[in-house]
Amino acid sequence: MKKLAALALLGLIQTAPALAQRDMDVYEADRRYCASGRSGMDFHSCMDRLRFDRQRDRDRWERSRDDRSRWEYEQRQRYAAPPPPPVYRGEPPKLSDMQQRALDNCVLLAPRDQPRCRATVMSTVR
Repeated sequence: MKKLAALALLGLIQTAPALAQRDMDVYEADRRYCASGRSGMDFHSCMDRLRFDRQRDRDRWERSRDDRSRWEYEQRQRYAAPPPPPVYRGEPPKLSDMQQRALDNCVLLAPRDQPRCRATVMSTVR
């Protein structure tokens, strides 16, 4: 009985690294490859190398996904529709000299940026 309990405990201890892996089939394939000796390394070095390579690939994938989402965010911000101009009832608001100069300088920008510039200047009017 003691031998059976010891063997069961030993089996659980040896399967702990396999449970830590995400995919049991991948772990089993790695174990067989490293045990076959085709890698040219000892078993533990081979397993460590494969685990390191997989983690590096996973990190690289995460990083590229983050870069792609950051690029998409910047594209959405760059081509976002300009805010709607404020609606004034009655006479148009009086602009200060600086606001008038800023509004006049909007024409120097690219045509797609001019509405955003005008909206920004007009948002400073009280």
